[in-house]
Order: sequence, then C-alpha cells, then structure tokens
Amino acid sequence: MIGPKAEGVYSDHLLQDVRATVEPVLTGMGYALVELAVGRRKGVSHVAVVIYRAAGVGVDDCAEVSGMILPRLETLEALADVTLEVSSPGIERSIRSPAEYGIFAGRGVRLLAGAETEWQCGIIDRVESDTLWLRKGRDTRGFALSGIRKARLDHAVEVEEERNAI
Repeated sequence: MIGPKAEGVYSDHLLQDVRATVEPVLTGMGYALVELAVGRRKGVSHVAVVIYRAAGVGVDDCAEVSGMILPRLETLEALADVTLEVSSPGIERSIRSPAEYGIFAGRGVRLLAGAETEWQCGIIDRVESDTLWLRKGRDTRGFALSGIRKARLDHAVEVEEERNAI
C-alpha cells in the first residue's frame, strides 16, 4: 500500500492524483478524507478510503461514496483494473496524523503525551497552531501535537461527558 508516508516519485505522484480526484467529491458530499491508501497487486490497483462526518458514517454512506468516486478513479490512466474500499474510521481508531485531530473535533480521545505514563482522556475541543486542546468537564488543557506519543478515539469518553452534563 502507498500511504501518506509513501516514498518514490511515482508513488507520490499517483497518491496526489488520486487525492486530487477523490477529496473534492468527498468534501462536496459532506465527508472528510481521513486516510487514503493506493496499492497494486497482481496487475490490479486497489484504493482504500477512510471517510468521516460528525453525523456518522454507515454502510449506506460508504456505498454512496463508492458509487460517486469509483467512476472517477477508473478515468485515471495510472490505475489499471481499480478496486475501491470505502470505510469509516471506527469508534476506537488510532489517530495517525496531526490533521486527524481537527477532523475529529468534538470526539472523545485518550492520549499519551510527553513523559506522562497515564492516559489523558477528554473531548477534542480544537487544534490551534501546534496545540491540541482537550476538554474534560469544564477544564481545557493544551498538548503540543509534537509531544503526543499515542492517541486513540474513545467513544466511552463521549458517553461519560454526556452523562456528567445531565
């Protein structure tokens, strides 16, 4: 698979072409592109797309997105015999890039930052510059994005916040 950290001019160029083809369609449909991977196996090109929107992503959404972007992918000369996989990020997705914090604003997350040995939990309030602002109850705490070692979406944090707000 060719992912965000792809190496090589051909790989980078192909990934950029696929992103330029897919992302505007997703944005127009109200989705954020969370992850894009392009690979080739036995003469078949495979594109995997992970999409998100605050209202959620279900099977019907994935089918609708697939129907909109597959015909466009088939027009790219570099993709021979293309297959497409569209999925949601899941409720406990590992956050893989700093851009994902902005995409998942309002969602629960747990993270390990700096030299801390305890998981920090809260709701992603916002991302400003190089700082992630995490809200827990009425308190908001900033974390340097460069200092976050691990992070994962955590639906249980959202449930707990809702329970405490009532």
